[in-house]
Amino acid sequence: MSSIVVPDDFPSVVSGTEIEEKLNKIGQTKIFCTKPQNDDQLIERVQNADAIINIRAFCKFDKIFFEKINKLKIISIWGTGTDHVDLDAAKQKGITITNTPGVAAISVAEHTITLMLSAARKINENDCAIRSGNWPRGEMIQLHGKTIGIIGLGAIGKQTAILAKGIGMKVIAWTFNPDQEFAKKIGIELVELNELYEISDVISLHIRQSPETLNLINKETIEKMKRSAIIVNTARGPIINEKDLVEALKNERISCAGLDVFENEPLVKPNHFNELKNVVLSPHNAGITPEVTKAGLELTVKNVEQFFNGAKQNLVC
Repeated sequence: MSSIVVPDDFPSVVSGTEIEEKLNKIGQTKIFCTKPQNDDQLIERVQNADAIINIRAFCKFDKIFFEKINKLKIISIWGTGTDHVDLDAAKQKGITITNTPGVAAISVAEHTITLMLSAARKINENDCAIRSGNWPRGEMIQLHGKTIGIIGLGAIGKQTAILAKGIGMKVIAWTFNPDQEFAKKIGIELVELNELYEISDVISLHIRQSPETLNLINKETIEKMKRSAIIVNTARGPIINEKDLVEALKNERISCAGLDVFENEPLVKPNHFNELKNVVLSPHNAGITPEVTKAGLELTVKNVEQFFNGAKQNLVC
């Protein structure tokens, strides 16, 4: 019987649930409900595993990890991000990597629109002012009729485009893999990146973190944007140069931002954003809903089951 290990069920979403029951039906399963203290402990936990169910991105599957394990055949990731996995090293070792694309698209897109609207309408700033006994009357930003530039038209980017169209925004986009049929169907104009920076009222990020996308938003690209622009990031923190963004917000080089992800997580005091009123923050929880959790975990298990049955699905590599 195949051996399945969950090395990082912390905080726990697998142990004691129907997901654990499903895992036990397809293999001998061991679940660790604490965070691995270091890389060596992670390797120790999974040394005899045929399959890893990866719950948290704090586990790093780097080149050294793959050099030290021998039995492993598949890592099934809960989520879409793979920046914590050395994909080249996995390929060289012949280890399959899968993820769960699309399951969080609606939830993350809803969160994206929420951050955008909250930043534009100064929701957090006004809320704090009212609680302090004030009654602010400053102008806000109306988004109907404005242009949102979406960077990355995967499942989340597409859903964000649909929702933005629903509140009357014009949608333009840039993506690594253009889907002309989708763009035509809902009326998206595909443009070059520099044009997107220059004409967008809102810039929303929906691309994977990779060497190609690190610091994509930086001082140079911010200089191309409107001073009234809003930046929203529900993708990965390092896609934005945080120092450059903070400076732009402080100097009002852009209007405001909505951020669910950061260069270093969790975000703790002191941090760059403490004193900024023109940024709305959330704790990397855009995809955390009961519906997403259930669907994502079920697909994570299904990926392993299909792999053992000889039918690979949702392959990253």
